[in-house]
Amino acid sequence: MEYYRLRYDFRAKAERARVINNLQRLRDQLDDTVPPKDSEQTLLLATWNIRDFDASKRYGNGRRTKESLYYIAEVISRFDFVAVQEVNELGEWNTVKKILGGAWDFICTDVTDTRLGGNGERLLYAFDRRKVQFRNVAGELVLPNNMLISNETATLGDTKMYSGKQFRRTPFLAAFQSNWFKFDICTVHIYYGASSGDKLNQRVEEINRVAKYFGKRAKEAEREGKALILLGDFNIVHPDHKTMTALTDEGFKIPKALDRPSNLDMTKYYDQIAFRAKQGVLDFIDTSSSSTSRSNAGIIEIFESLFREEDFAQYEDAVSKTNNGKAVIEGTSGNHDTLESYYRLWRTFQFSDHKPMWVRISSNSASDYLDSLKS
Repeated sequence: MEYYRLRYDFRAKAERARVINNLQRLRDQLDDTVPPKDSEQTLLLATWNIRDFDASKRYGNGRRTKESLYYIAEVISRFDFVAVQEVNELGEWNTVKKILGGAWDFICTDVTDTRLGGNGERLLYAFDRRKVQFRNVAGELVLPNNMLISNETATLGDTKMYSGKQFRRTPFLAAFQSNWFKFDICTVHIYYGASSGDKLNQRVEEINRVAKYFGKRAKEAEREGKALILLGDFNIVHPDHKTMTALTDEGFKIPKALDRPSNLDMTKYYDQIAFRAKQGVLDFIDTSSSSTSRSNAGIIEIFESLFREEDFAQYEDAVSKTNNGKAVIEGTSGNHDTLESYYRLWRTFQFSDHKPMWVRISSNSASDYLDSLKS
């Protein structure tokens, strides 16, 4: 993290001191919950849907502040590799990257065409080049005709005709390596649709298609000593719901440590990190670290240290200047009676409405390799 930038980005000493105090509180929280990064033994990998990241439409909630970008950068900096969903344009991300420092790099998709039903967003991989190498393979998952979503077929003469949909937001696949650990990774932001009916069924189909299509690589990956990692925002309802079985029925396994809700009100299991890999990969994740009392997987409570209920006074002025804040003051808001009530929504457009989910993976298999050479 290039903290020296704070001096230039926040020239007013009082504002700078407040941001620094908040960063220090966040750093203490992360020190207590996320294992330290090391250079040889492990890979810290995370997924995070950052709400409307640099979106042109902010629905009356105002722009994201530079202060918030420092907090986002601080969270990302604690990992070696982060899959980010809901990135729109790249201005905010490029600021975050500068704050992270020169060791960080990224690769992302172009924006999804809104005519497919998405919201013009990108999928992005951010990685610390000191720990992770891009293996020069990347692509977006495009379904063949016989695997389209809500697919229907008809025959015209001797020709089979297909009618269906591609993914609303195209899954993003790439290949990386950290020390000995090679992995092909696919990140998604699955269509939400609705909580029931045909639109829910389309959500289930999207999960099934990406798991089935990506899972076809499993045998090849096993021969090459690679793991398959499927992660992101799946909009999964519950571990026993068909949105989850659409994933697990294709052989993907989820660490036990991540079997808990990831949204703000702790009711949904939207975000997931799933594996098709040697059992030892999951065994390591589900075992407490031998060097610390911390686990090897977790979910970060993003409003534990920042944008807390008691911090409302610090942000009241910013909240009141948004279009939605002005509506509250004028008494024309249909959703919020007070600015303090609206602040709880506003902060999700500053930070996120999803919590980062992470795992620590053993990345040093030198001993296993040396043993294999004995035979």
